Amino acid sequence: MQRQHSAKRQPKLGNAKQVRWLKSRWLWGLVATCLLLVTGSWLFYASANQPRAAAQDRVTALAKSKAKLTSVSNFFVYHRDQTYYAVAGIDQRGKQVLVLVPNHRNQVTVIDQATGINGRQAIHAVQDRQRIDRVLHTALGKYNHRLVWEVAYLDRHATVNYALVDFKTGKLVQQINL
Repeated sequence: MQRQHSAKRQPKLGNAKQVRWLKSRWLWGLVATCLLLVTGSWLFYASANQPRAAAQDRVTALAKSKAKLTSVSNFFVYHRDQTYYAVAGIDQRGKQVLVLVPNHRNQVTVIDQATGINGRQAIHAVQDRQRIDRVLHTALGKYNHRLVWEVAYLDRHATVNYALVDFKTGKLVQQINL
């Protein structure tokens, strides 16, 4: 008496053919998984970056129309008590300026770059007091009604630190060690 199997059987293949068939299935599964991971990562990054990109577009347009910038070279996001966006660029007269815009407002403050320090000088001001292993970012904003550069960095213990440096004087205003 012969048994009947209701489950589907894999076709009988020779050993070499069976191994190739299994390898190709495994390879296609790996390719599909990698493709899904790359696509998912890209979609996550794009959706997470969308608010920043929208803010950058809004602030750049405001800076070009109200501050008469002809070119924009940098964009900064500052988060403390209030969020500020800033762009660096060159105005119609050829002067390097910074344009500061509070979040959700169209109020524009135009700052002549020559009246204070730049982001690189703010980093050097922090390096004079602290050892910096890696700078994460610099951003222009306001702290206690005065212009400051925020310098976020990692120290030698890979700890995130923040320093606020006065825009006009280059002196350290606040140090936050997390």
